[in-house]
Amino acid sequence: MERTLFVFEGEVREKQYFQSLERVFFSGEESHILVSFKNDIYELYKILSNDKDLDPFELIKEMNPTVQLQEELATLRRDQIGQIYLFFDMEPYDDFYSDQNLMEMLELFDNETEHGKLFVSYPMVEAMRDIDDHTQFLYRTASLSDCTGKKYKRLSAERGSRIYQDAKKIDKQLWQGLVTANVKKANGLVNSEFSDTPILDPMLIAQAQLSKFLPNEYVAVLSAFPIFLADYFGRKIYEF
Repeated sequence: MERTLFVFEGEVREKQYFQSLERVFFSGEESHILVSFKNDIYELYKILSNDKDLDPFELIKEMNPTVQLQEELATLRRDQIGQIYLFFDMEPYDDFYSDQNLMEMLELFDNETEHGKLFVSYPMVEAMRDIDDHTQFLYRTASLSDCTGKKYKRLSAERGSRIYQDAKKIDKQLWQGLVTANVKKANGLVNSEFSDTPILDPMLIAQAQLSKFLPNEYVAVLSAFPIFLADYFGRKIYEF
């Protein structure tokens, strides 16, 4: 059976949110394998950008410090993997971050059947819960000074709705609302029109962040998981 590999930066929160959307939209699906990379996406990019013939799957296994503890990953072969999706944070204060690296990384990880397709959370995975009123969310930003781990985790918990704090409690209706809000915001960033049509280009989203927000020391809050759902299902996401 062909498998789909979902790779997350962290061990806990990312998996919790993905398992929540998986229960709602992929019920009964047994081909998904969820792994924690426990490493920096920029390090993976740096190695692959120097040699694009390297296999990203083998690198993910090789660079993962806990691969032997993740049995499914340890025993998996490349010919068993059909698609790779990666979920990582923008993290503007990362030692390896630069605007150029972000754009080149999105260009490299642009196809799930090749090097993998990357979905970025701006500024971090906690963007998932940094939403209360959906209209206000269209304009929600985080100052760069608040984009460090502890600060943004606290900020997102304080100003986000309680209903998004516990991933297990996010049901279909809430997920669809999150998709609508994030898709509208992504389209607003790119073309200044808050459309719910899921025609999304990760590079255009990143370009909008870099040209419209970062020069003013802000990041527009956007979550990778709703954007993934819109990319994967298209308009069908609203029909479940």
